[in-house]
Amino acid sequence: MAKIKLVIVDDHEVVRLGLRTALEAESDMEIVGETGVAEEAIRIALERQPDIVLLDLKLSEEGYDGPDVCRKILARAPNIAVIMLSNYVQDAMVFRSLVAGAKGYVVKDVELSELKKMIRVAYRGASVLDPKITDRVIARATQPESRQSADAHAETLSGTDLAIIGHLSRGLSNKEIASLVHLSTSSVKDHLVRISTVLGVHSRAAIVGEASRRGLI
Repeated sequence: MAKIKLVIVDDHEVVRLGLRTALEAESDMEIVGETGVAEEAIRIALERQPDIVLLDLKLSEEGYDGPDVCRKILARAPNIAVIMLSNYVQDAMVFRSLVAGAKGYVVKDVELSELKKMIRVAYRGASVLDPKITDRVIARATQPESRQSADAHAETLSGTDLAIIGHLSRGLSNKEIASLVHLSTSSVKDHLVRISTVLGVHSRAAIVGEASRRGLI
């Protein structure tokens, strides 16, 4: 019987080790790659063509997060199923992940037995959501259209946008932010204009306030 081929992406080595040990104990699962680096995750996924990528939502690498990596993988390998792994439930990030094409979203405190079931379900082509998330997805789907439209804008923000918002919330200048995200100061200004447009606000303070309201920081 063919094994389910998996790639594990998490920037914490101990998490990767724990997942690898638990999943390789299953007779129908095989780990074909692992990494904690975004670009490496994309390369490994495209080279090894796993059935499933278990992808950490929040990578420590500046300018990247799970939805960005998911989108890049699926743009070139749409048959791969991506399951996002997160330490918490954050509505905006759940929906960014699903919009990016993720097949599932699982909170890391899930029982291993449940994670294994979800992997097998995703392998068969179905979507999987942690039970903690299901009710929130249903509630979000039944919100008035105007609220859904407003919140949907947050799902178009890139990992770089979110990193800039995070640094902005710490009171950093454009020059300081540029150094941290490896962009020019003018590029940071362009990102801030875009972020303001997406969030529908007109000042740095308003960006931070609106991002906080939406659970983006």
